[in-house]
Order: sequence, then C-alpha cells, then structure tokens
Amino acid sequence: MKMTILVDNCTNTDKYLLAEPALSFYIELGNKKILFDCGYSDILIQNAFKLKIDLREITDIVLSHGHNDHTGGLFYLKKLYQDSLDLGIKINIPIITAHPDIFSSKIDEIVGDVGCPLSETQLEKLFKLDVTKKPKWITSELVFLGEIPQENIQDCSCPDDSALVYKSSQGLVIITGCSHSGLKNIIKYAKKVTNIEKIYNIIGGFHLIDESEEEMKNLIEYLKPQNIKTLCPCHCTDLKAKILLSKVFPIEDICVGSYFNFL
Repeated sequence: MKMTILVDNCTNTDKYLLAEPALSFYIELGNKKILFDCGYSDILIQNAFKLKIDLREITDIVLSHGHNDHTGGLFYLKKLYQDSLDLGIKINIPIITAHPDIFSSKIDEIVGDVGCPLSETQLEKLFKLDVTKKPKWITSELVFLGEIPQENIQDCSCPDDSALVYKSSQGLVIITGCSHSGLKNIIKYAKKVTNIEKIYNIIGGFHLIDESEEEMKNLIEYLKPQNIKTLCPCHCTDLKAKILLSKVFPIEDICVGSYFNFL
C-alpha cells in the first residue's frame, strides 16, 4: 500500500506545497486509488497537481468523520469533477464511504456549524454513496471500521468518527482522521475486525491537544504493550503530545508530501 500525504497542518521548506489545519491522504492499493478525507479547502487539488496525482482517477473516497477540516475539500472536488464532465473529459466517479451520521450538524460554540459543507442529496447528484455503521472492506486488505464501539471511557462528541485499517505483512497499519473515538477504542476495534493483534504503525490525527499529563500517561501505558513499530502523529496532535510519545515510541515526523510504502 502506497500513501501520500496531500493535506496536513505542516509542510516542508522548498517543497512548494500548501498546508492547512486539515487532513487528506492519497492511498494506492492494487487497482484502487483511494482518497482518505479531503482537507478543508482546494489545496487538496493544488497539492495533488504538484505531486502529479490525478484526482479524477480516484476510485474511492473514505471519510473519517463529518468535520469540515476533513470534508471541506469535497466542495472543490465535486466542482473539479463536474467541470471535467462538462468539458467532455472522461473521469471515474468514486464511491464515497462514510458513517451515516457524517451529514449531521456539528456546532462549534464560536464559529457555528463546522460540519460537511455538502448534504447527502447534493453529493448523490454526482457521487455514489455508501454510508454504513458496519465495517466495510474496501479491498481484502483494507477495511473501513464503521462505527467504533466506545468500550473505553471516552467523551466522544463525534459518533461518526471512524478509521481505516490495512493488513500489512508486518502487522496492522491504522489510519486515523482525528481519533475522536479515542485511540484505545480504535485499536481494540481494529484488532477485533481484522482478527490480528500485531500493530505495525498508527498514522494520522490522534486528537491529543492540551491533554493532561495523567491522560497522556494512561494512553502511553496502554500503548506500551502493543509493541507498535512506529507512530506517525499529525494534524490534531500537539507538540507536547508528540514529545511525550517520542520518549517511548519511535516517532516519524510527517507533513504534506510525505510518502509511505507499507508492504
């Protein structure tokens, strides 16, 4: 499985790629070309162009949850597809996989609704939608977890939060958007769905912002026996959390344009 970071909070000097507080990963697996989340704006399209990735060839779009820093780019992607069709350019119409509550209103006390900018009806006019609470296998090796059970105590204000899991030859690669469901719950459910215990890598947003030392200690104590090879925290993971995690686990710093090849 090949993965390219298309959108993240950070980018590197001299790469001439754009960053924003959002997330989008491009995944290639067999004959599948998968977009995991779409960022906040049109920089998804700009970065893909610079990285020579043709978004009109996407076969699947998987949405981790409905917040607009993960779904905002859908508006611009839909326009790209519609403009291409209007010009007679052949494109692939991808399937969008998501939790059914992804279109529910998500209110922030300061800025208002921060949910998906497009309704289910608007998306259905162009895309194929598959909303499900159950796990869905995108391929025989890659699964969308659907609704993640809250078995560990977690104040989850985003029940549509989900993740992707890849069965690599070295163990599970867990791909998260924001981990609103909690890393513990995601890990436990990933193991249950795949029937695999070994975790090789966790990559994505960990939702660790201004966490207390006690909360970080509890999380680290849970992660220690997992024997995780590498952690790749980004997006909604602050520096303090990265530093604390790096004292126990190998941490790989990632940003827009980072590339991975999982066997």
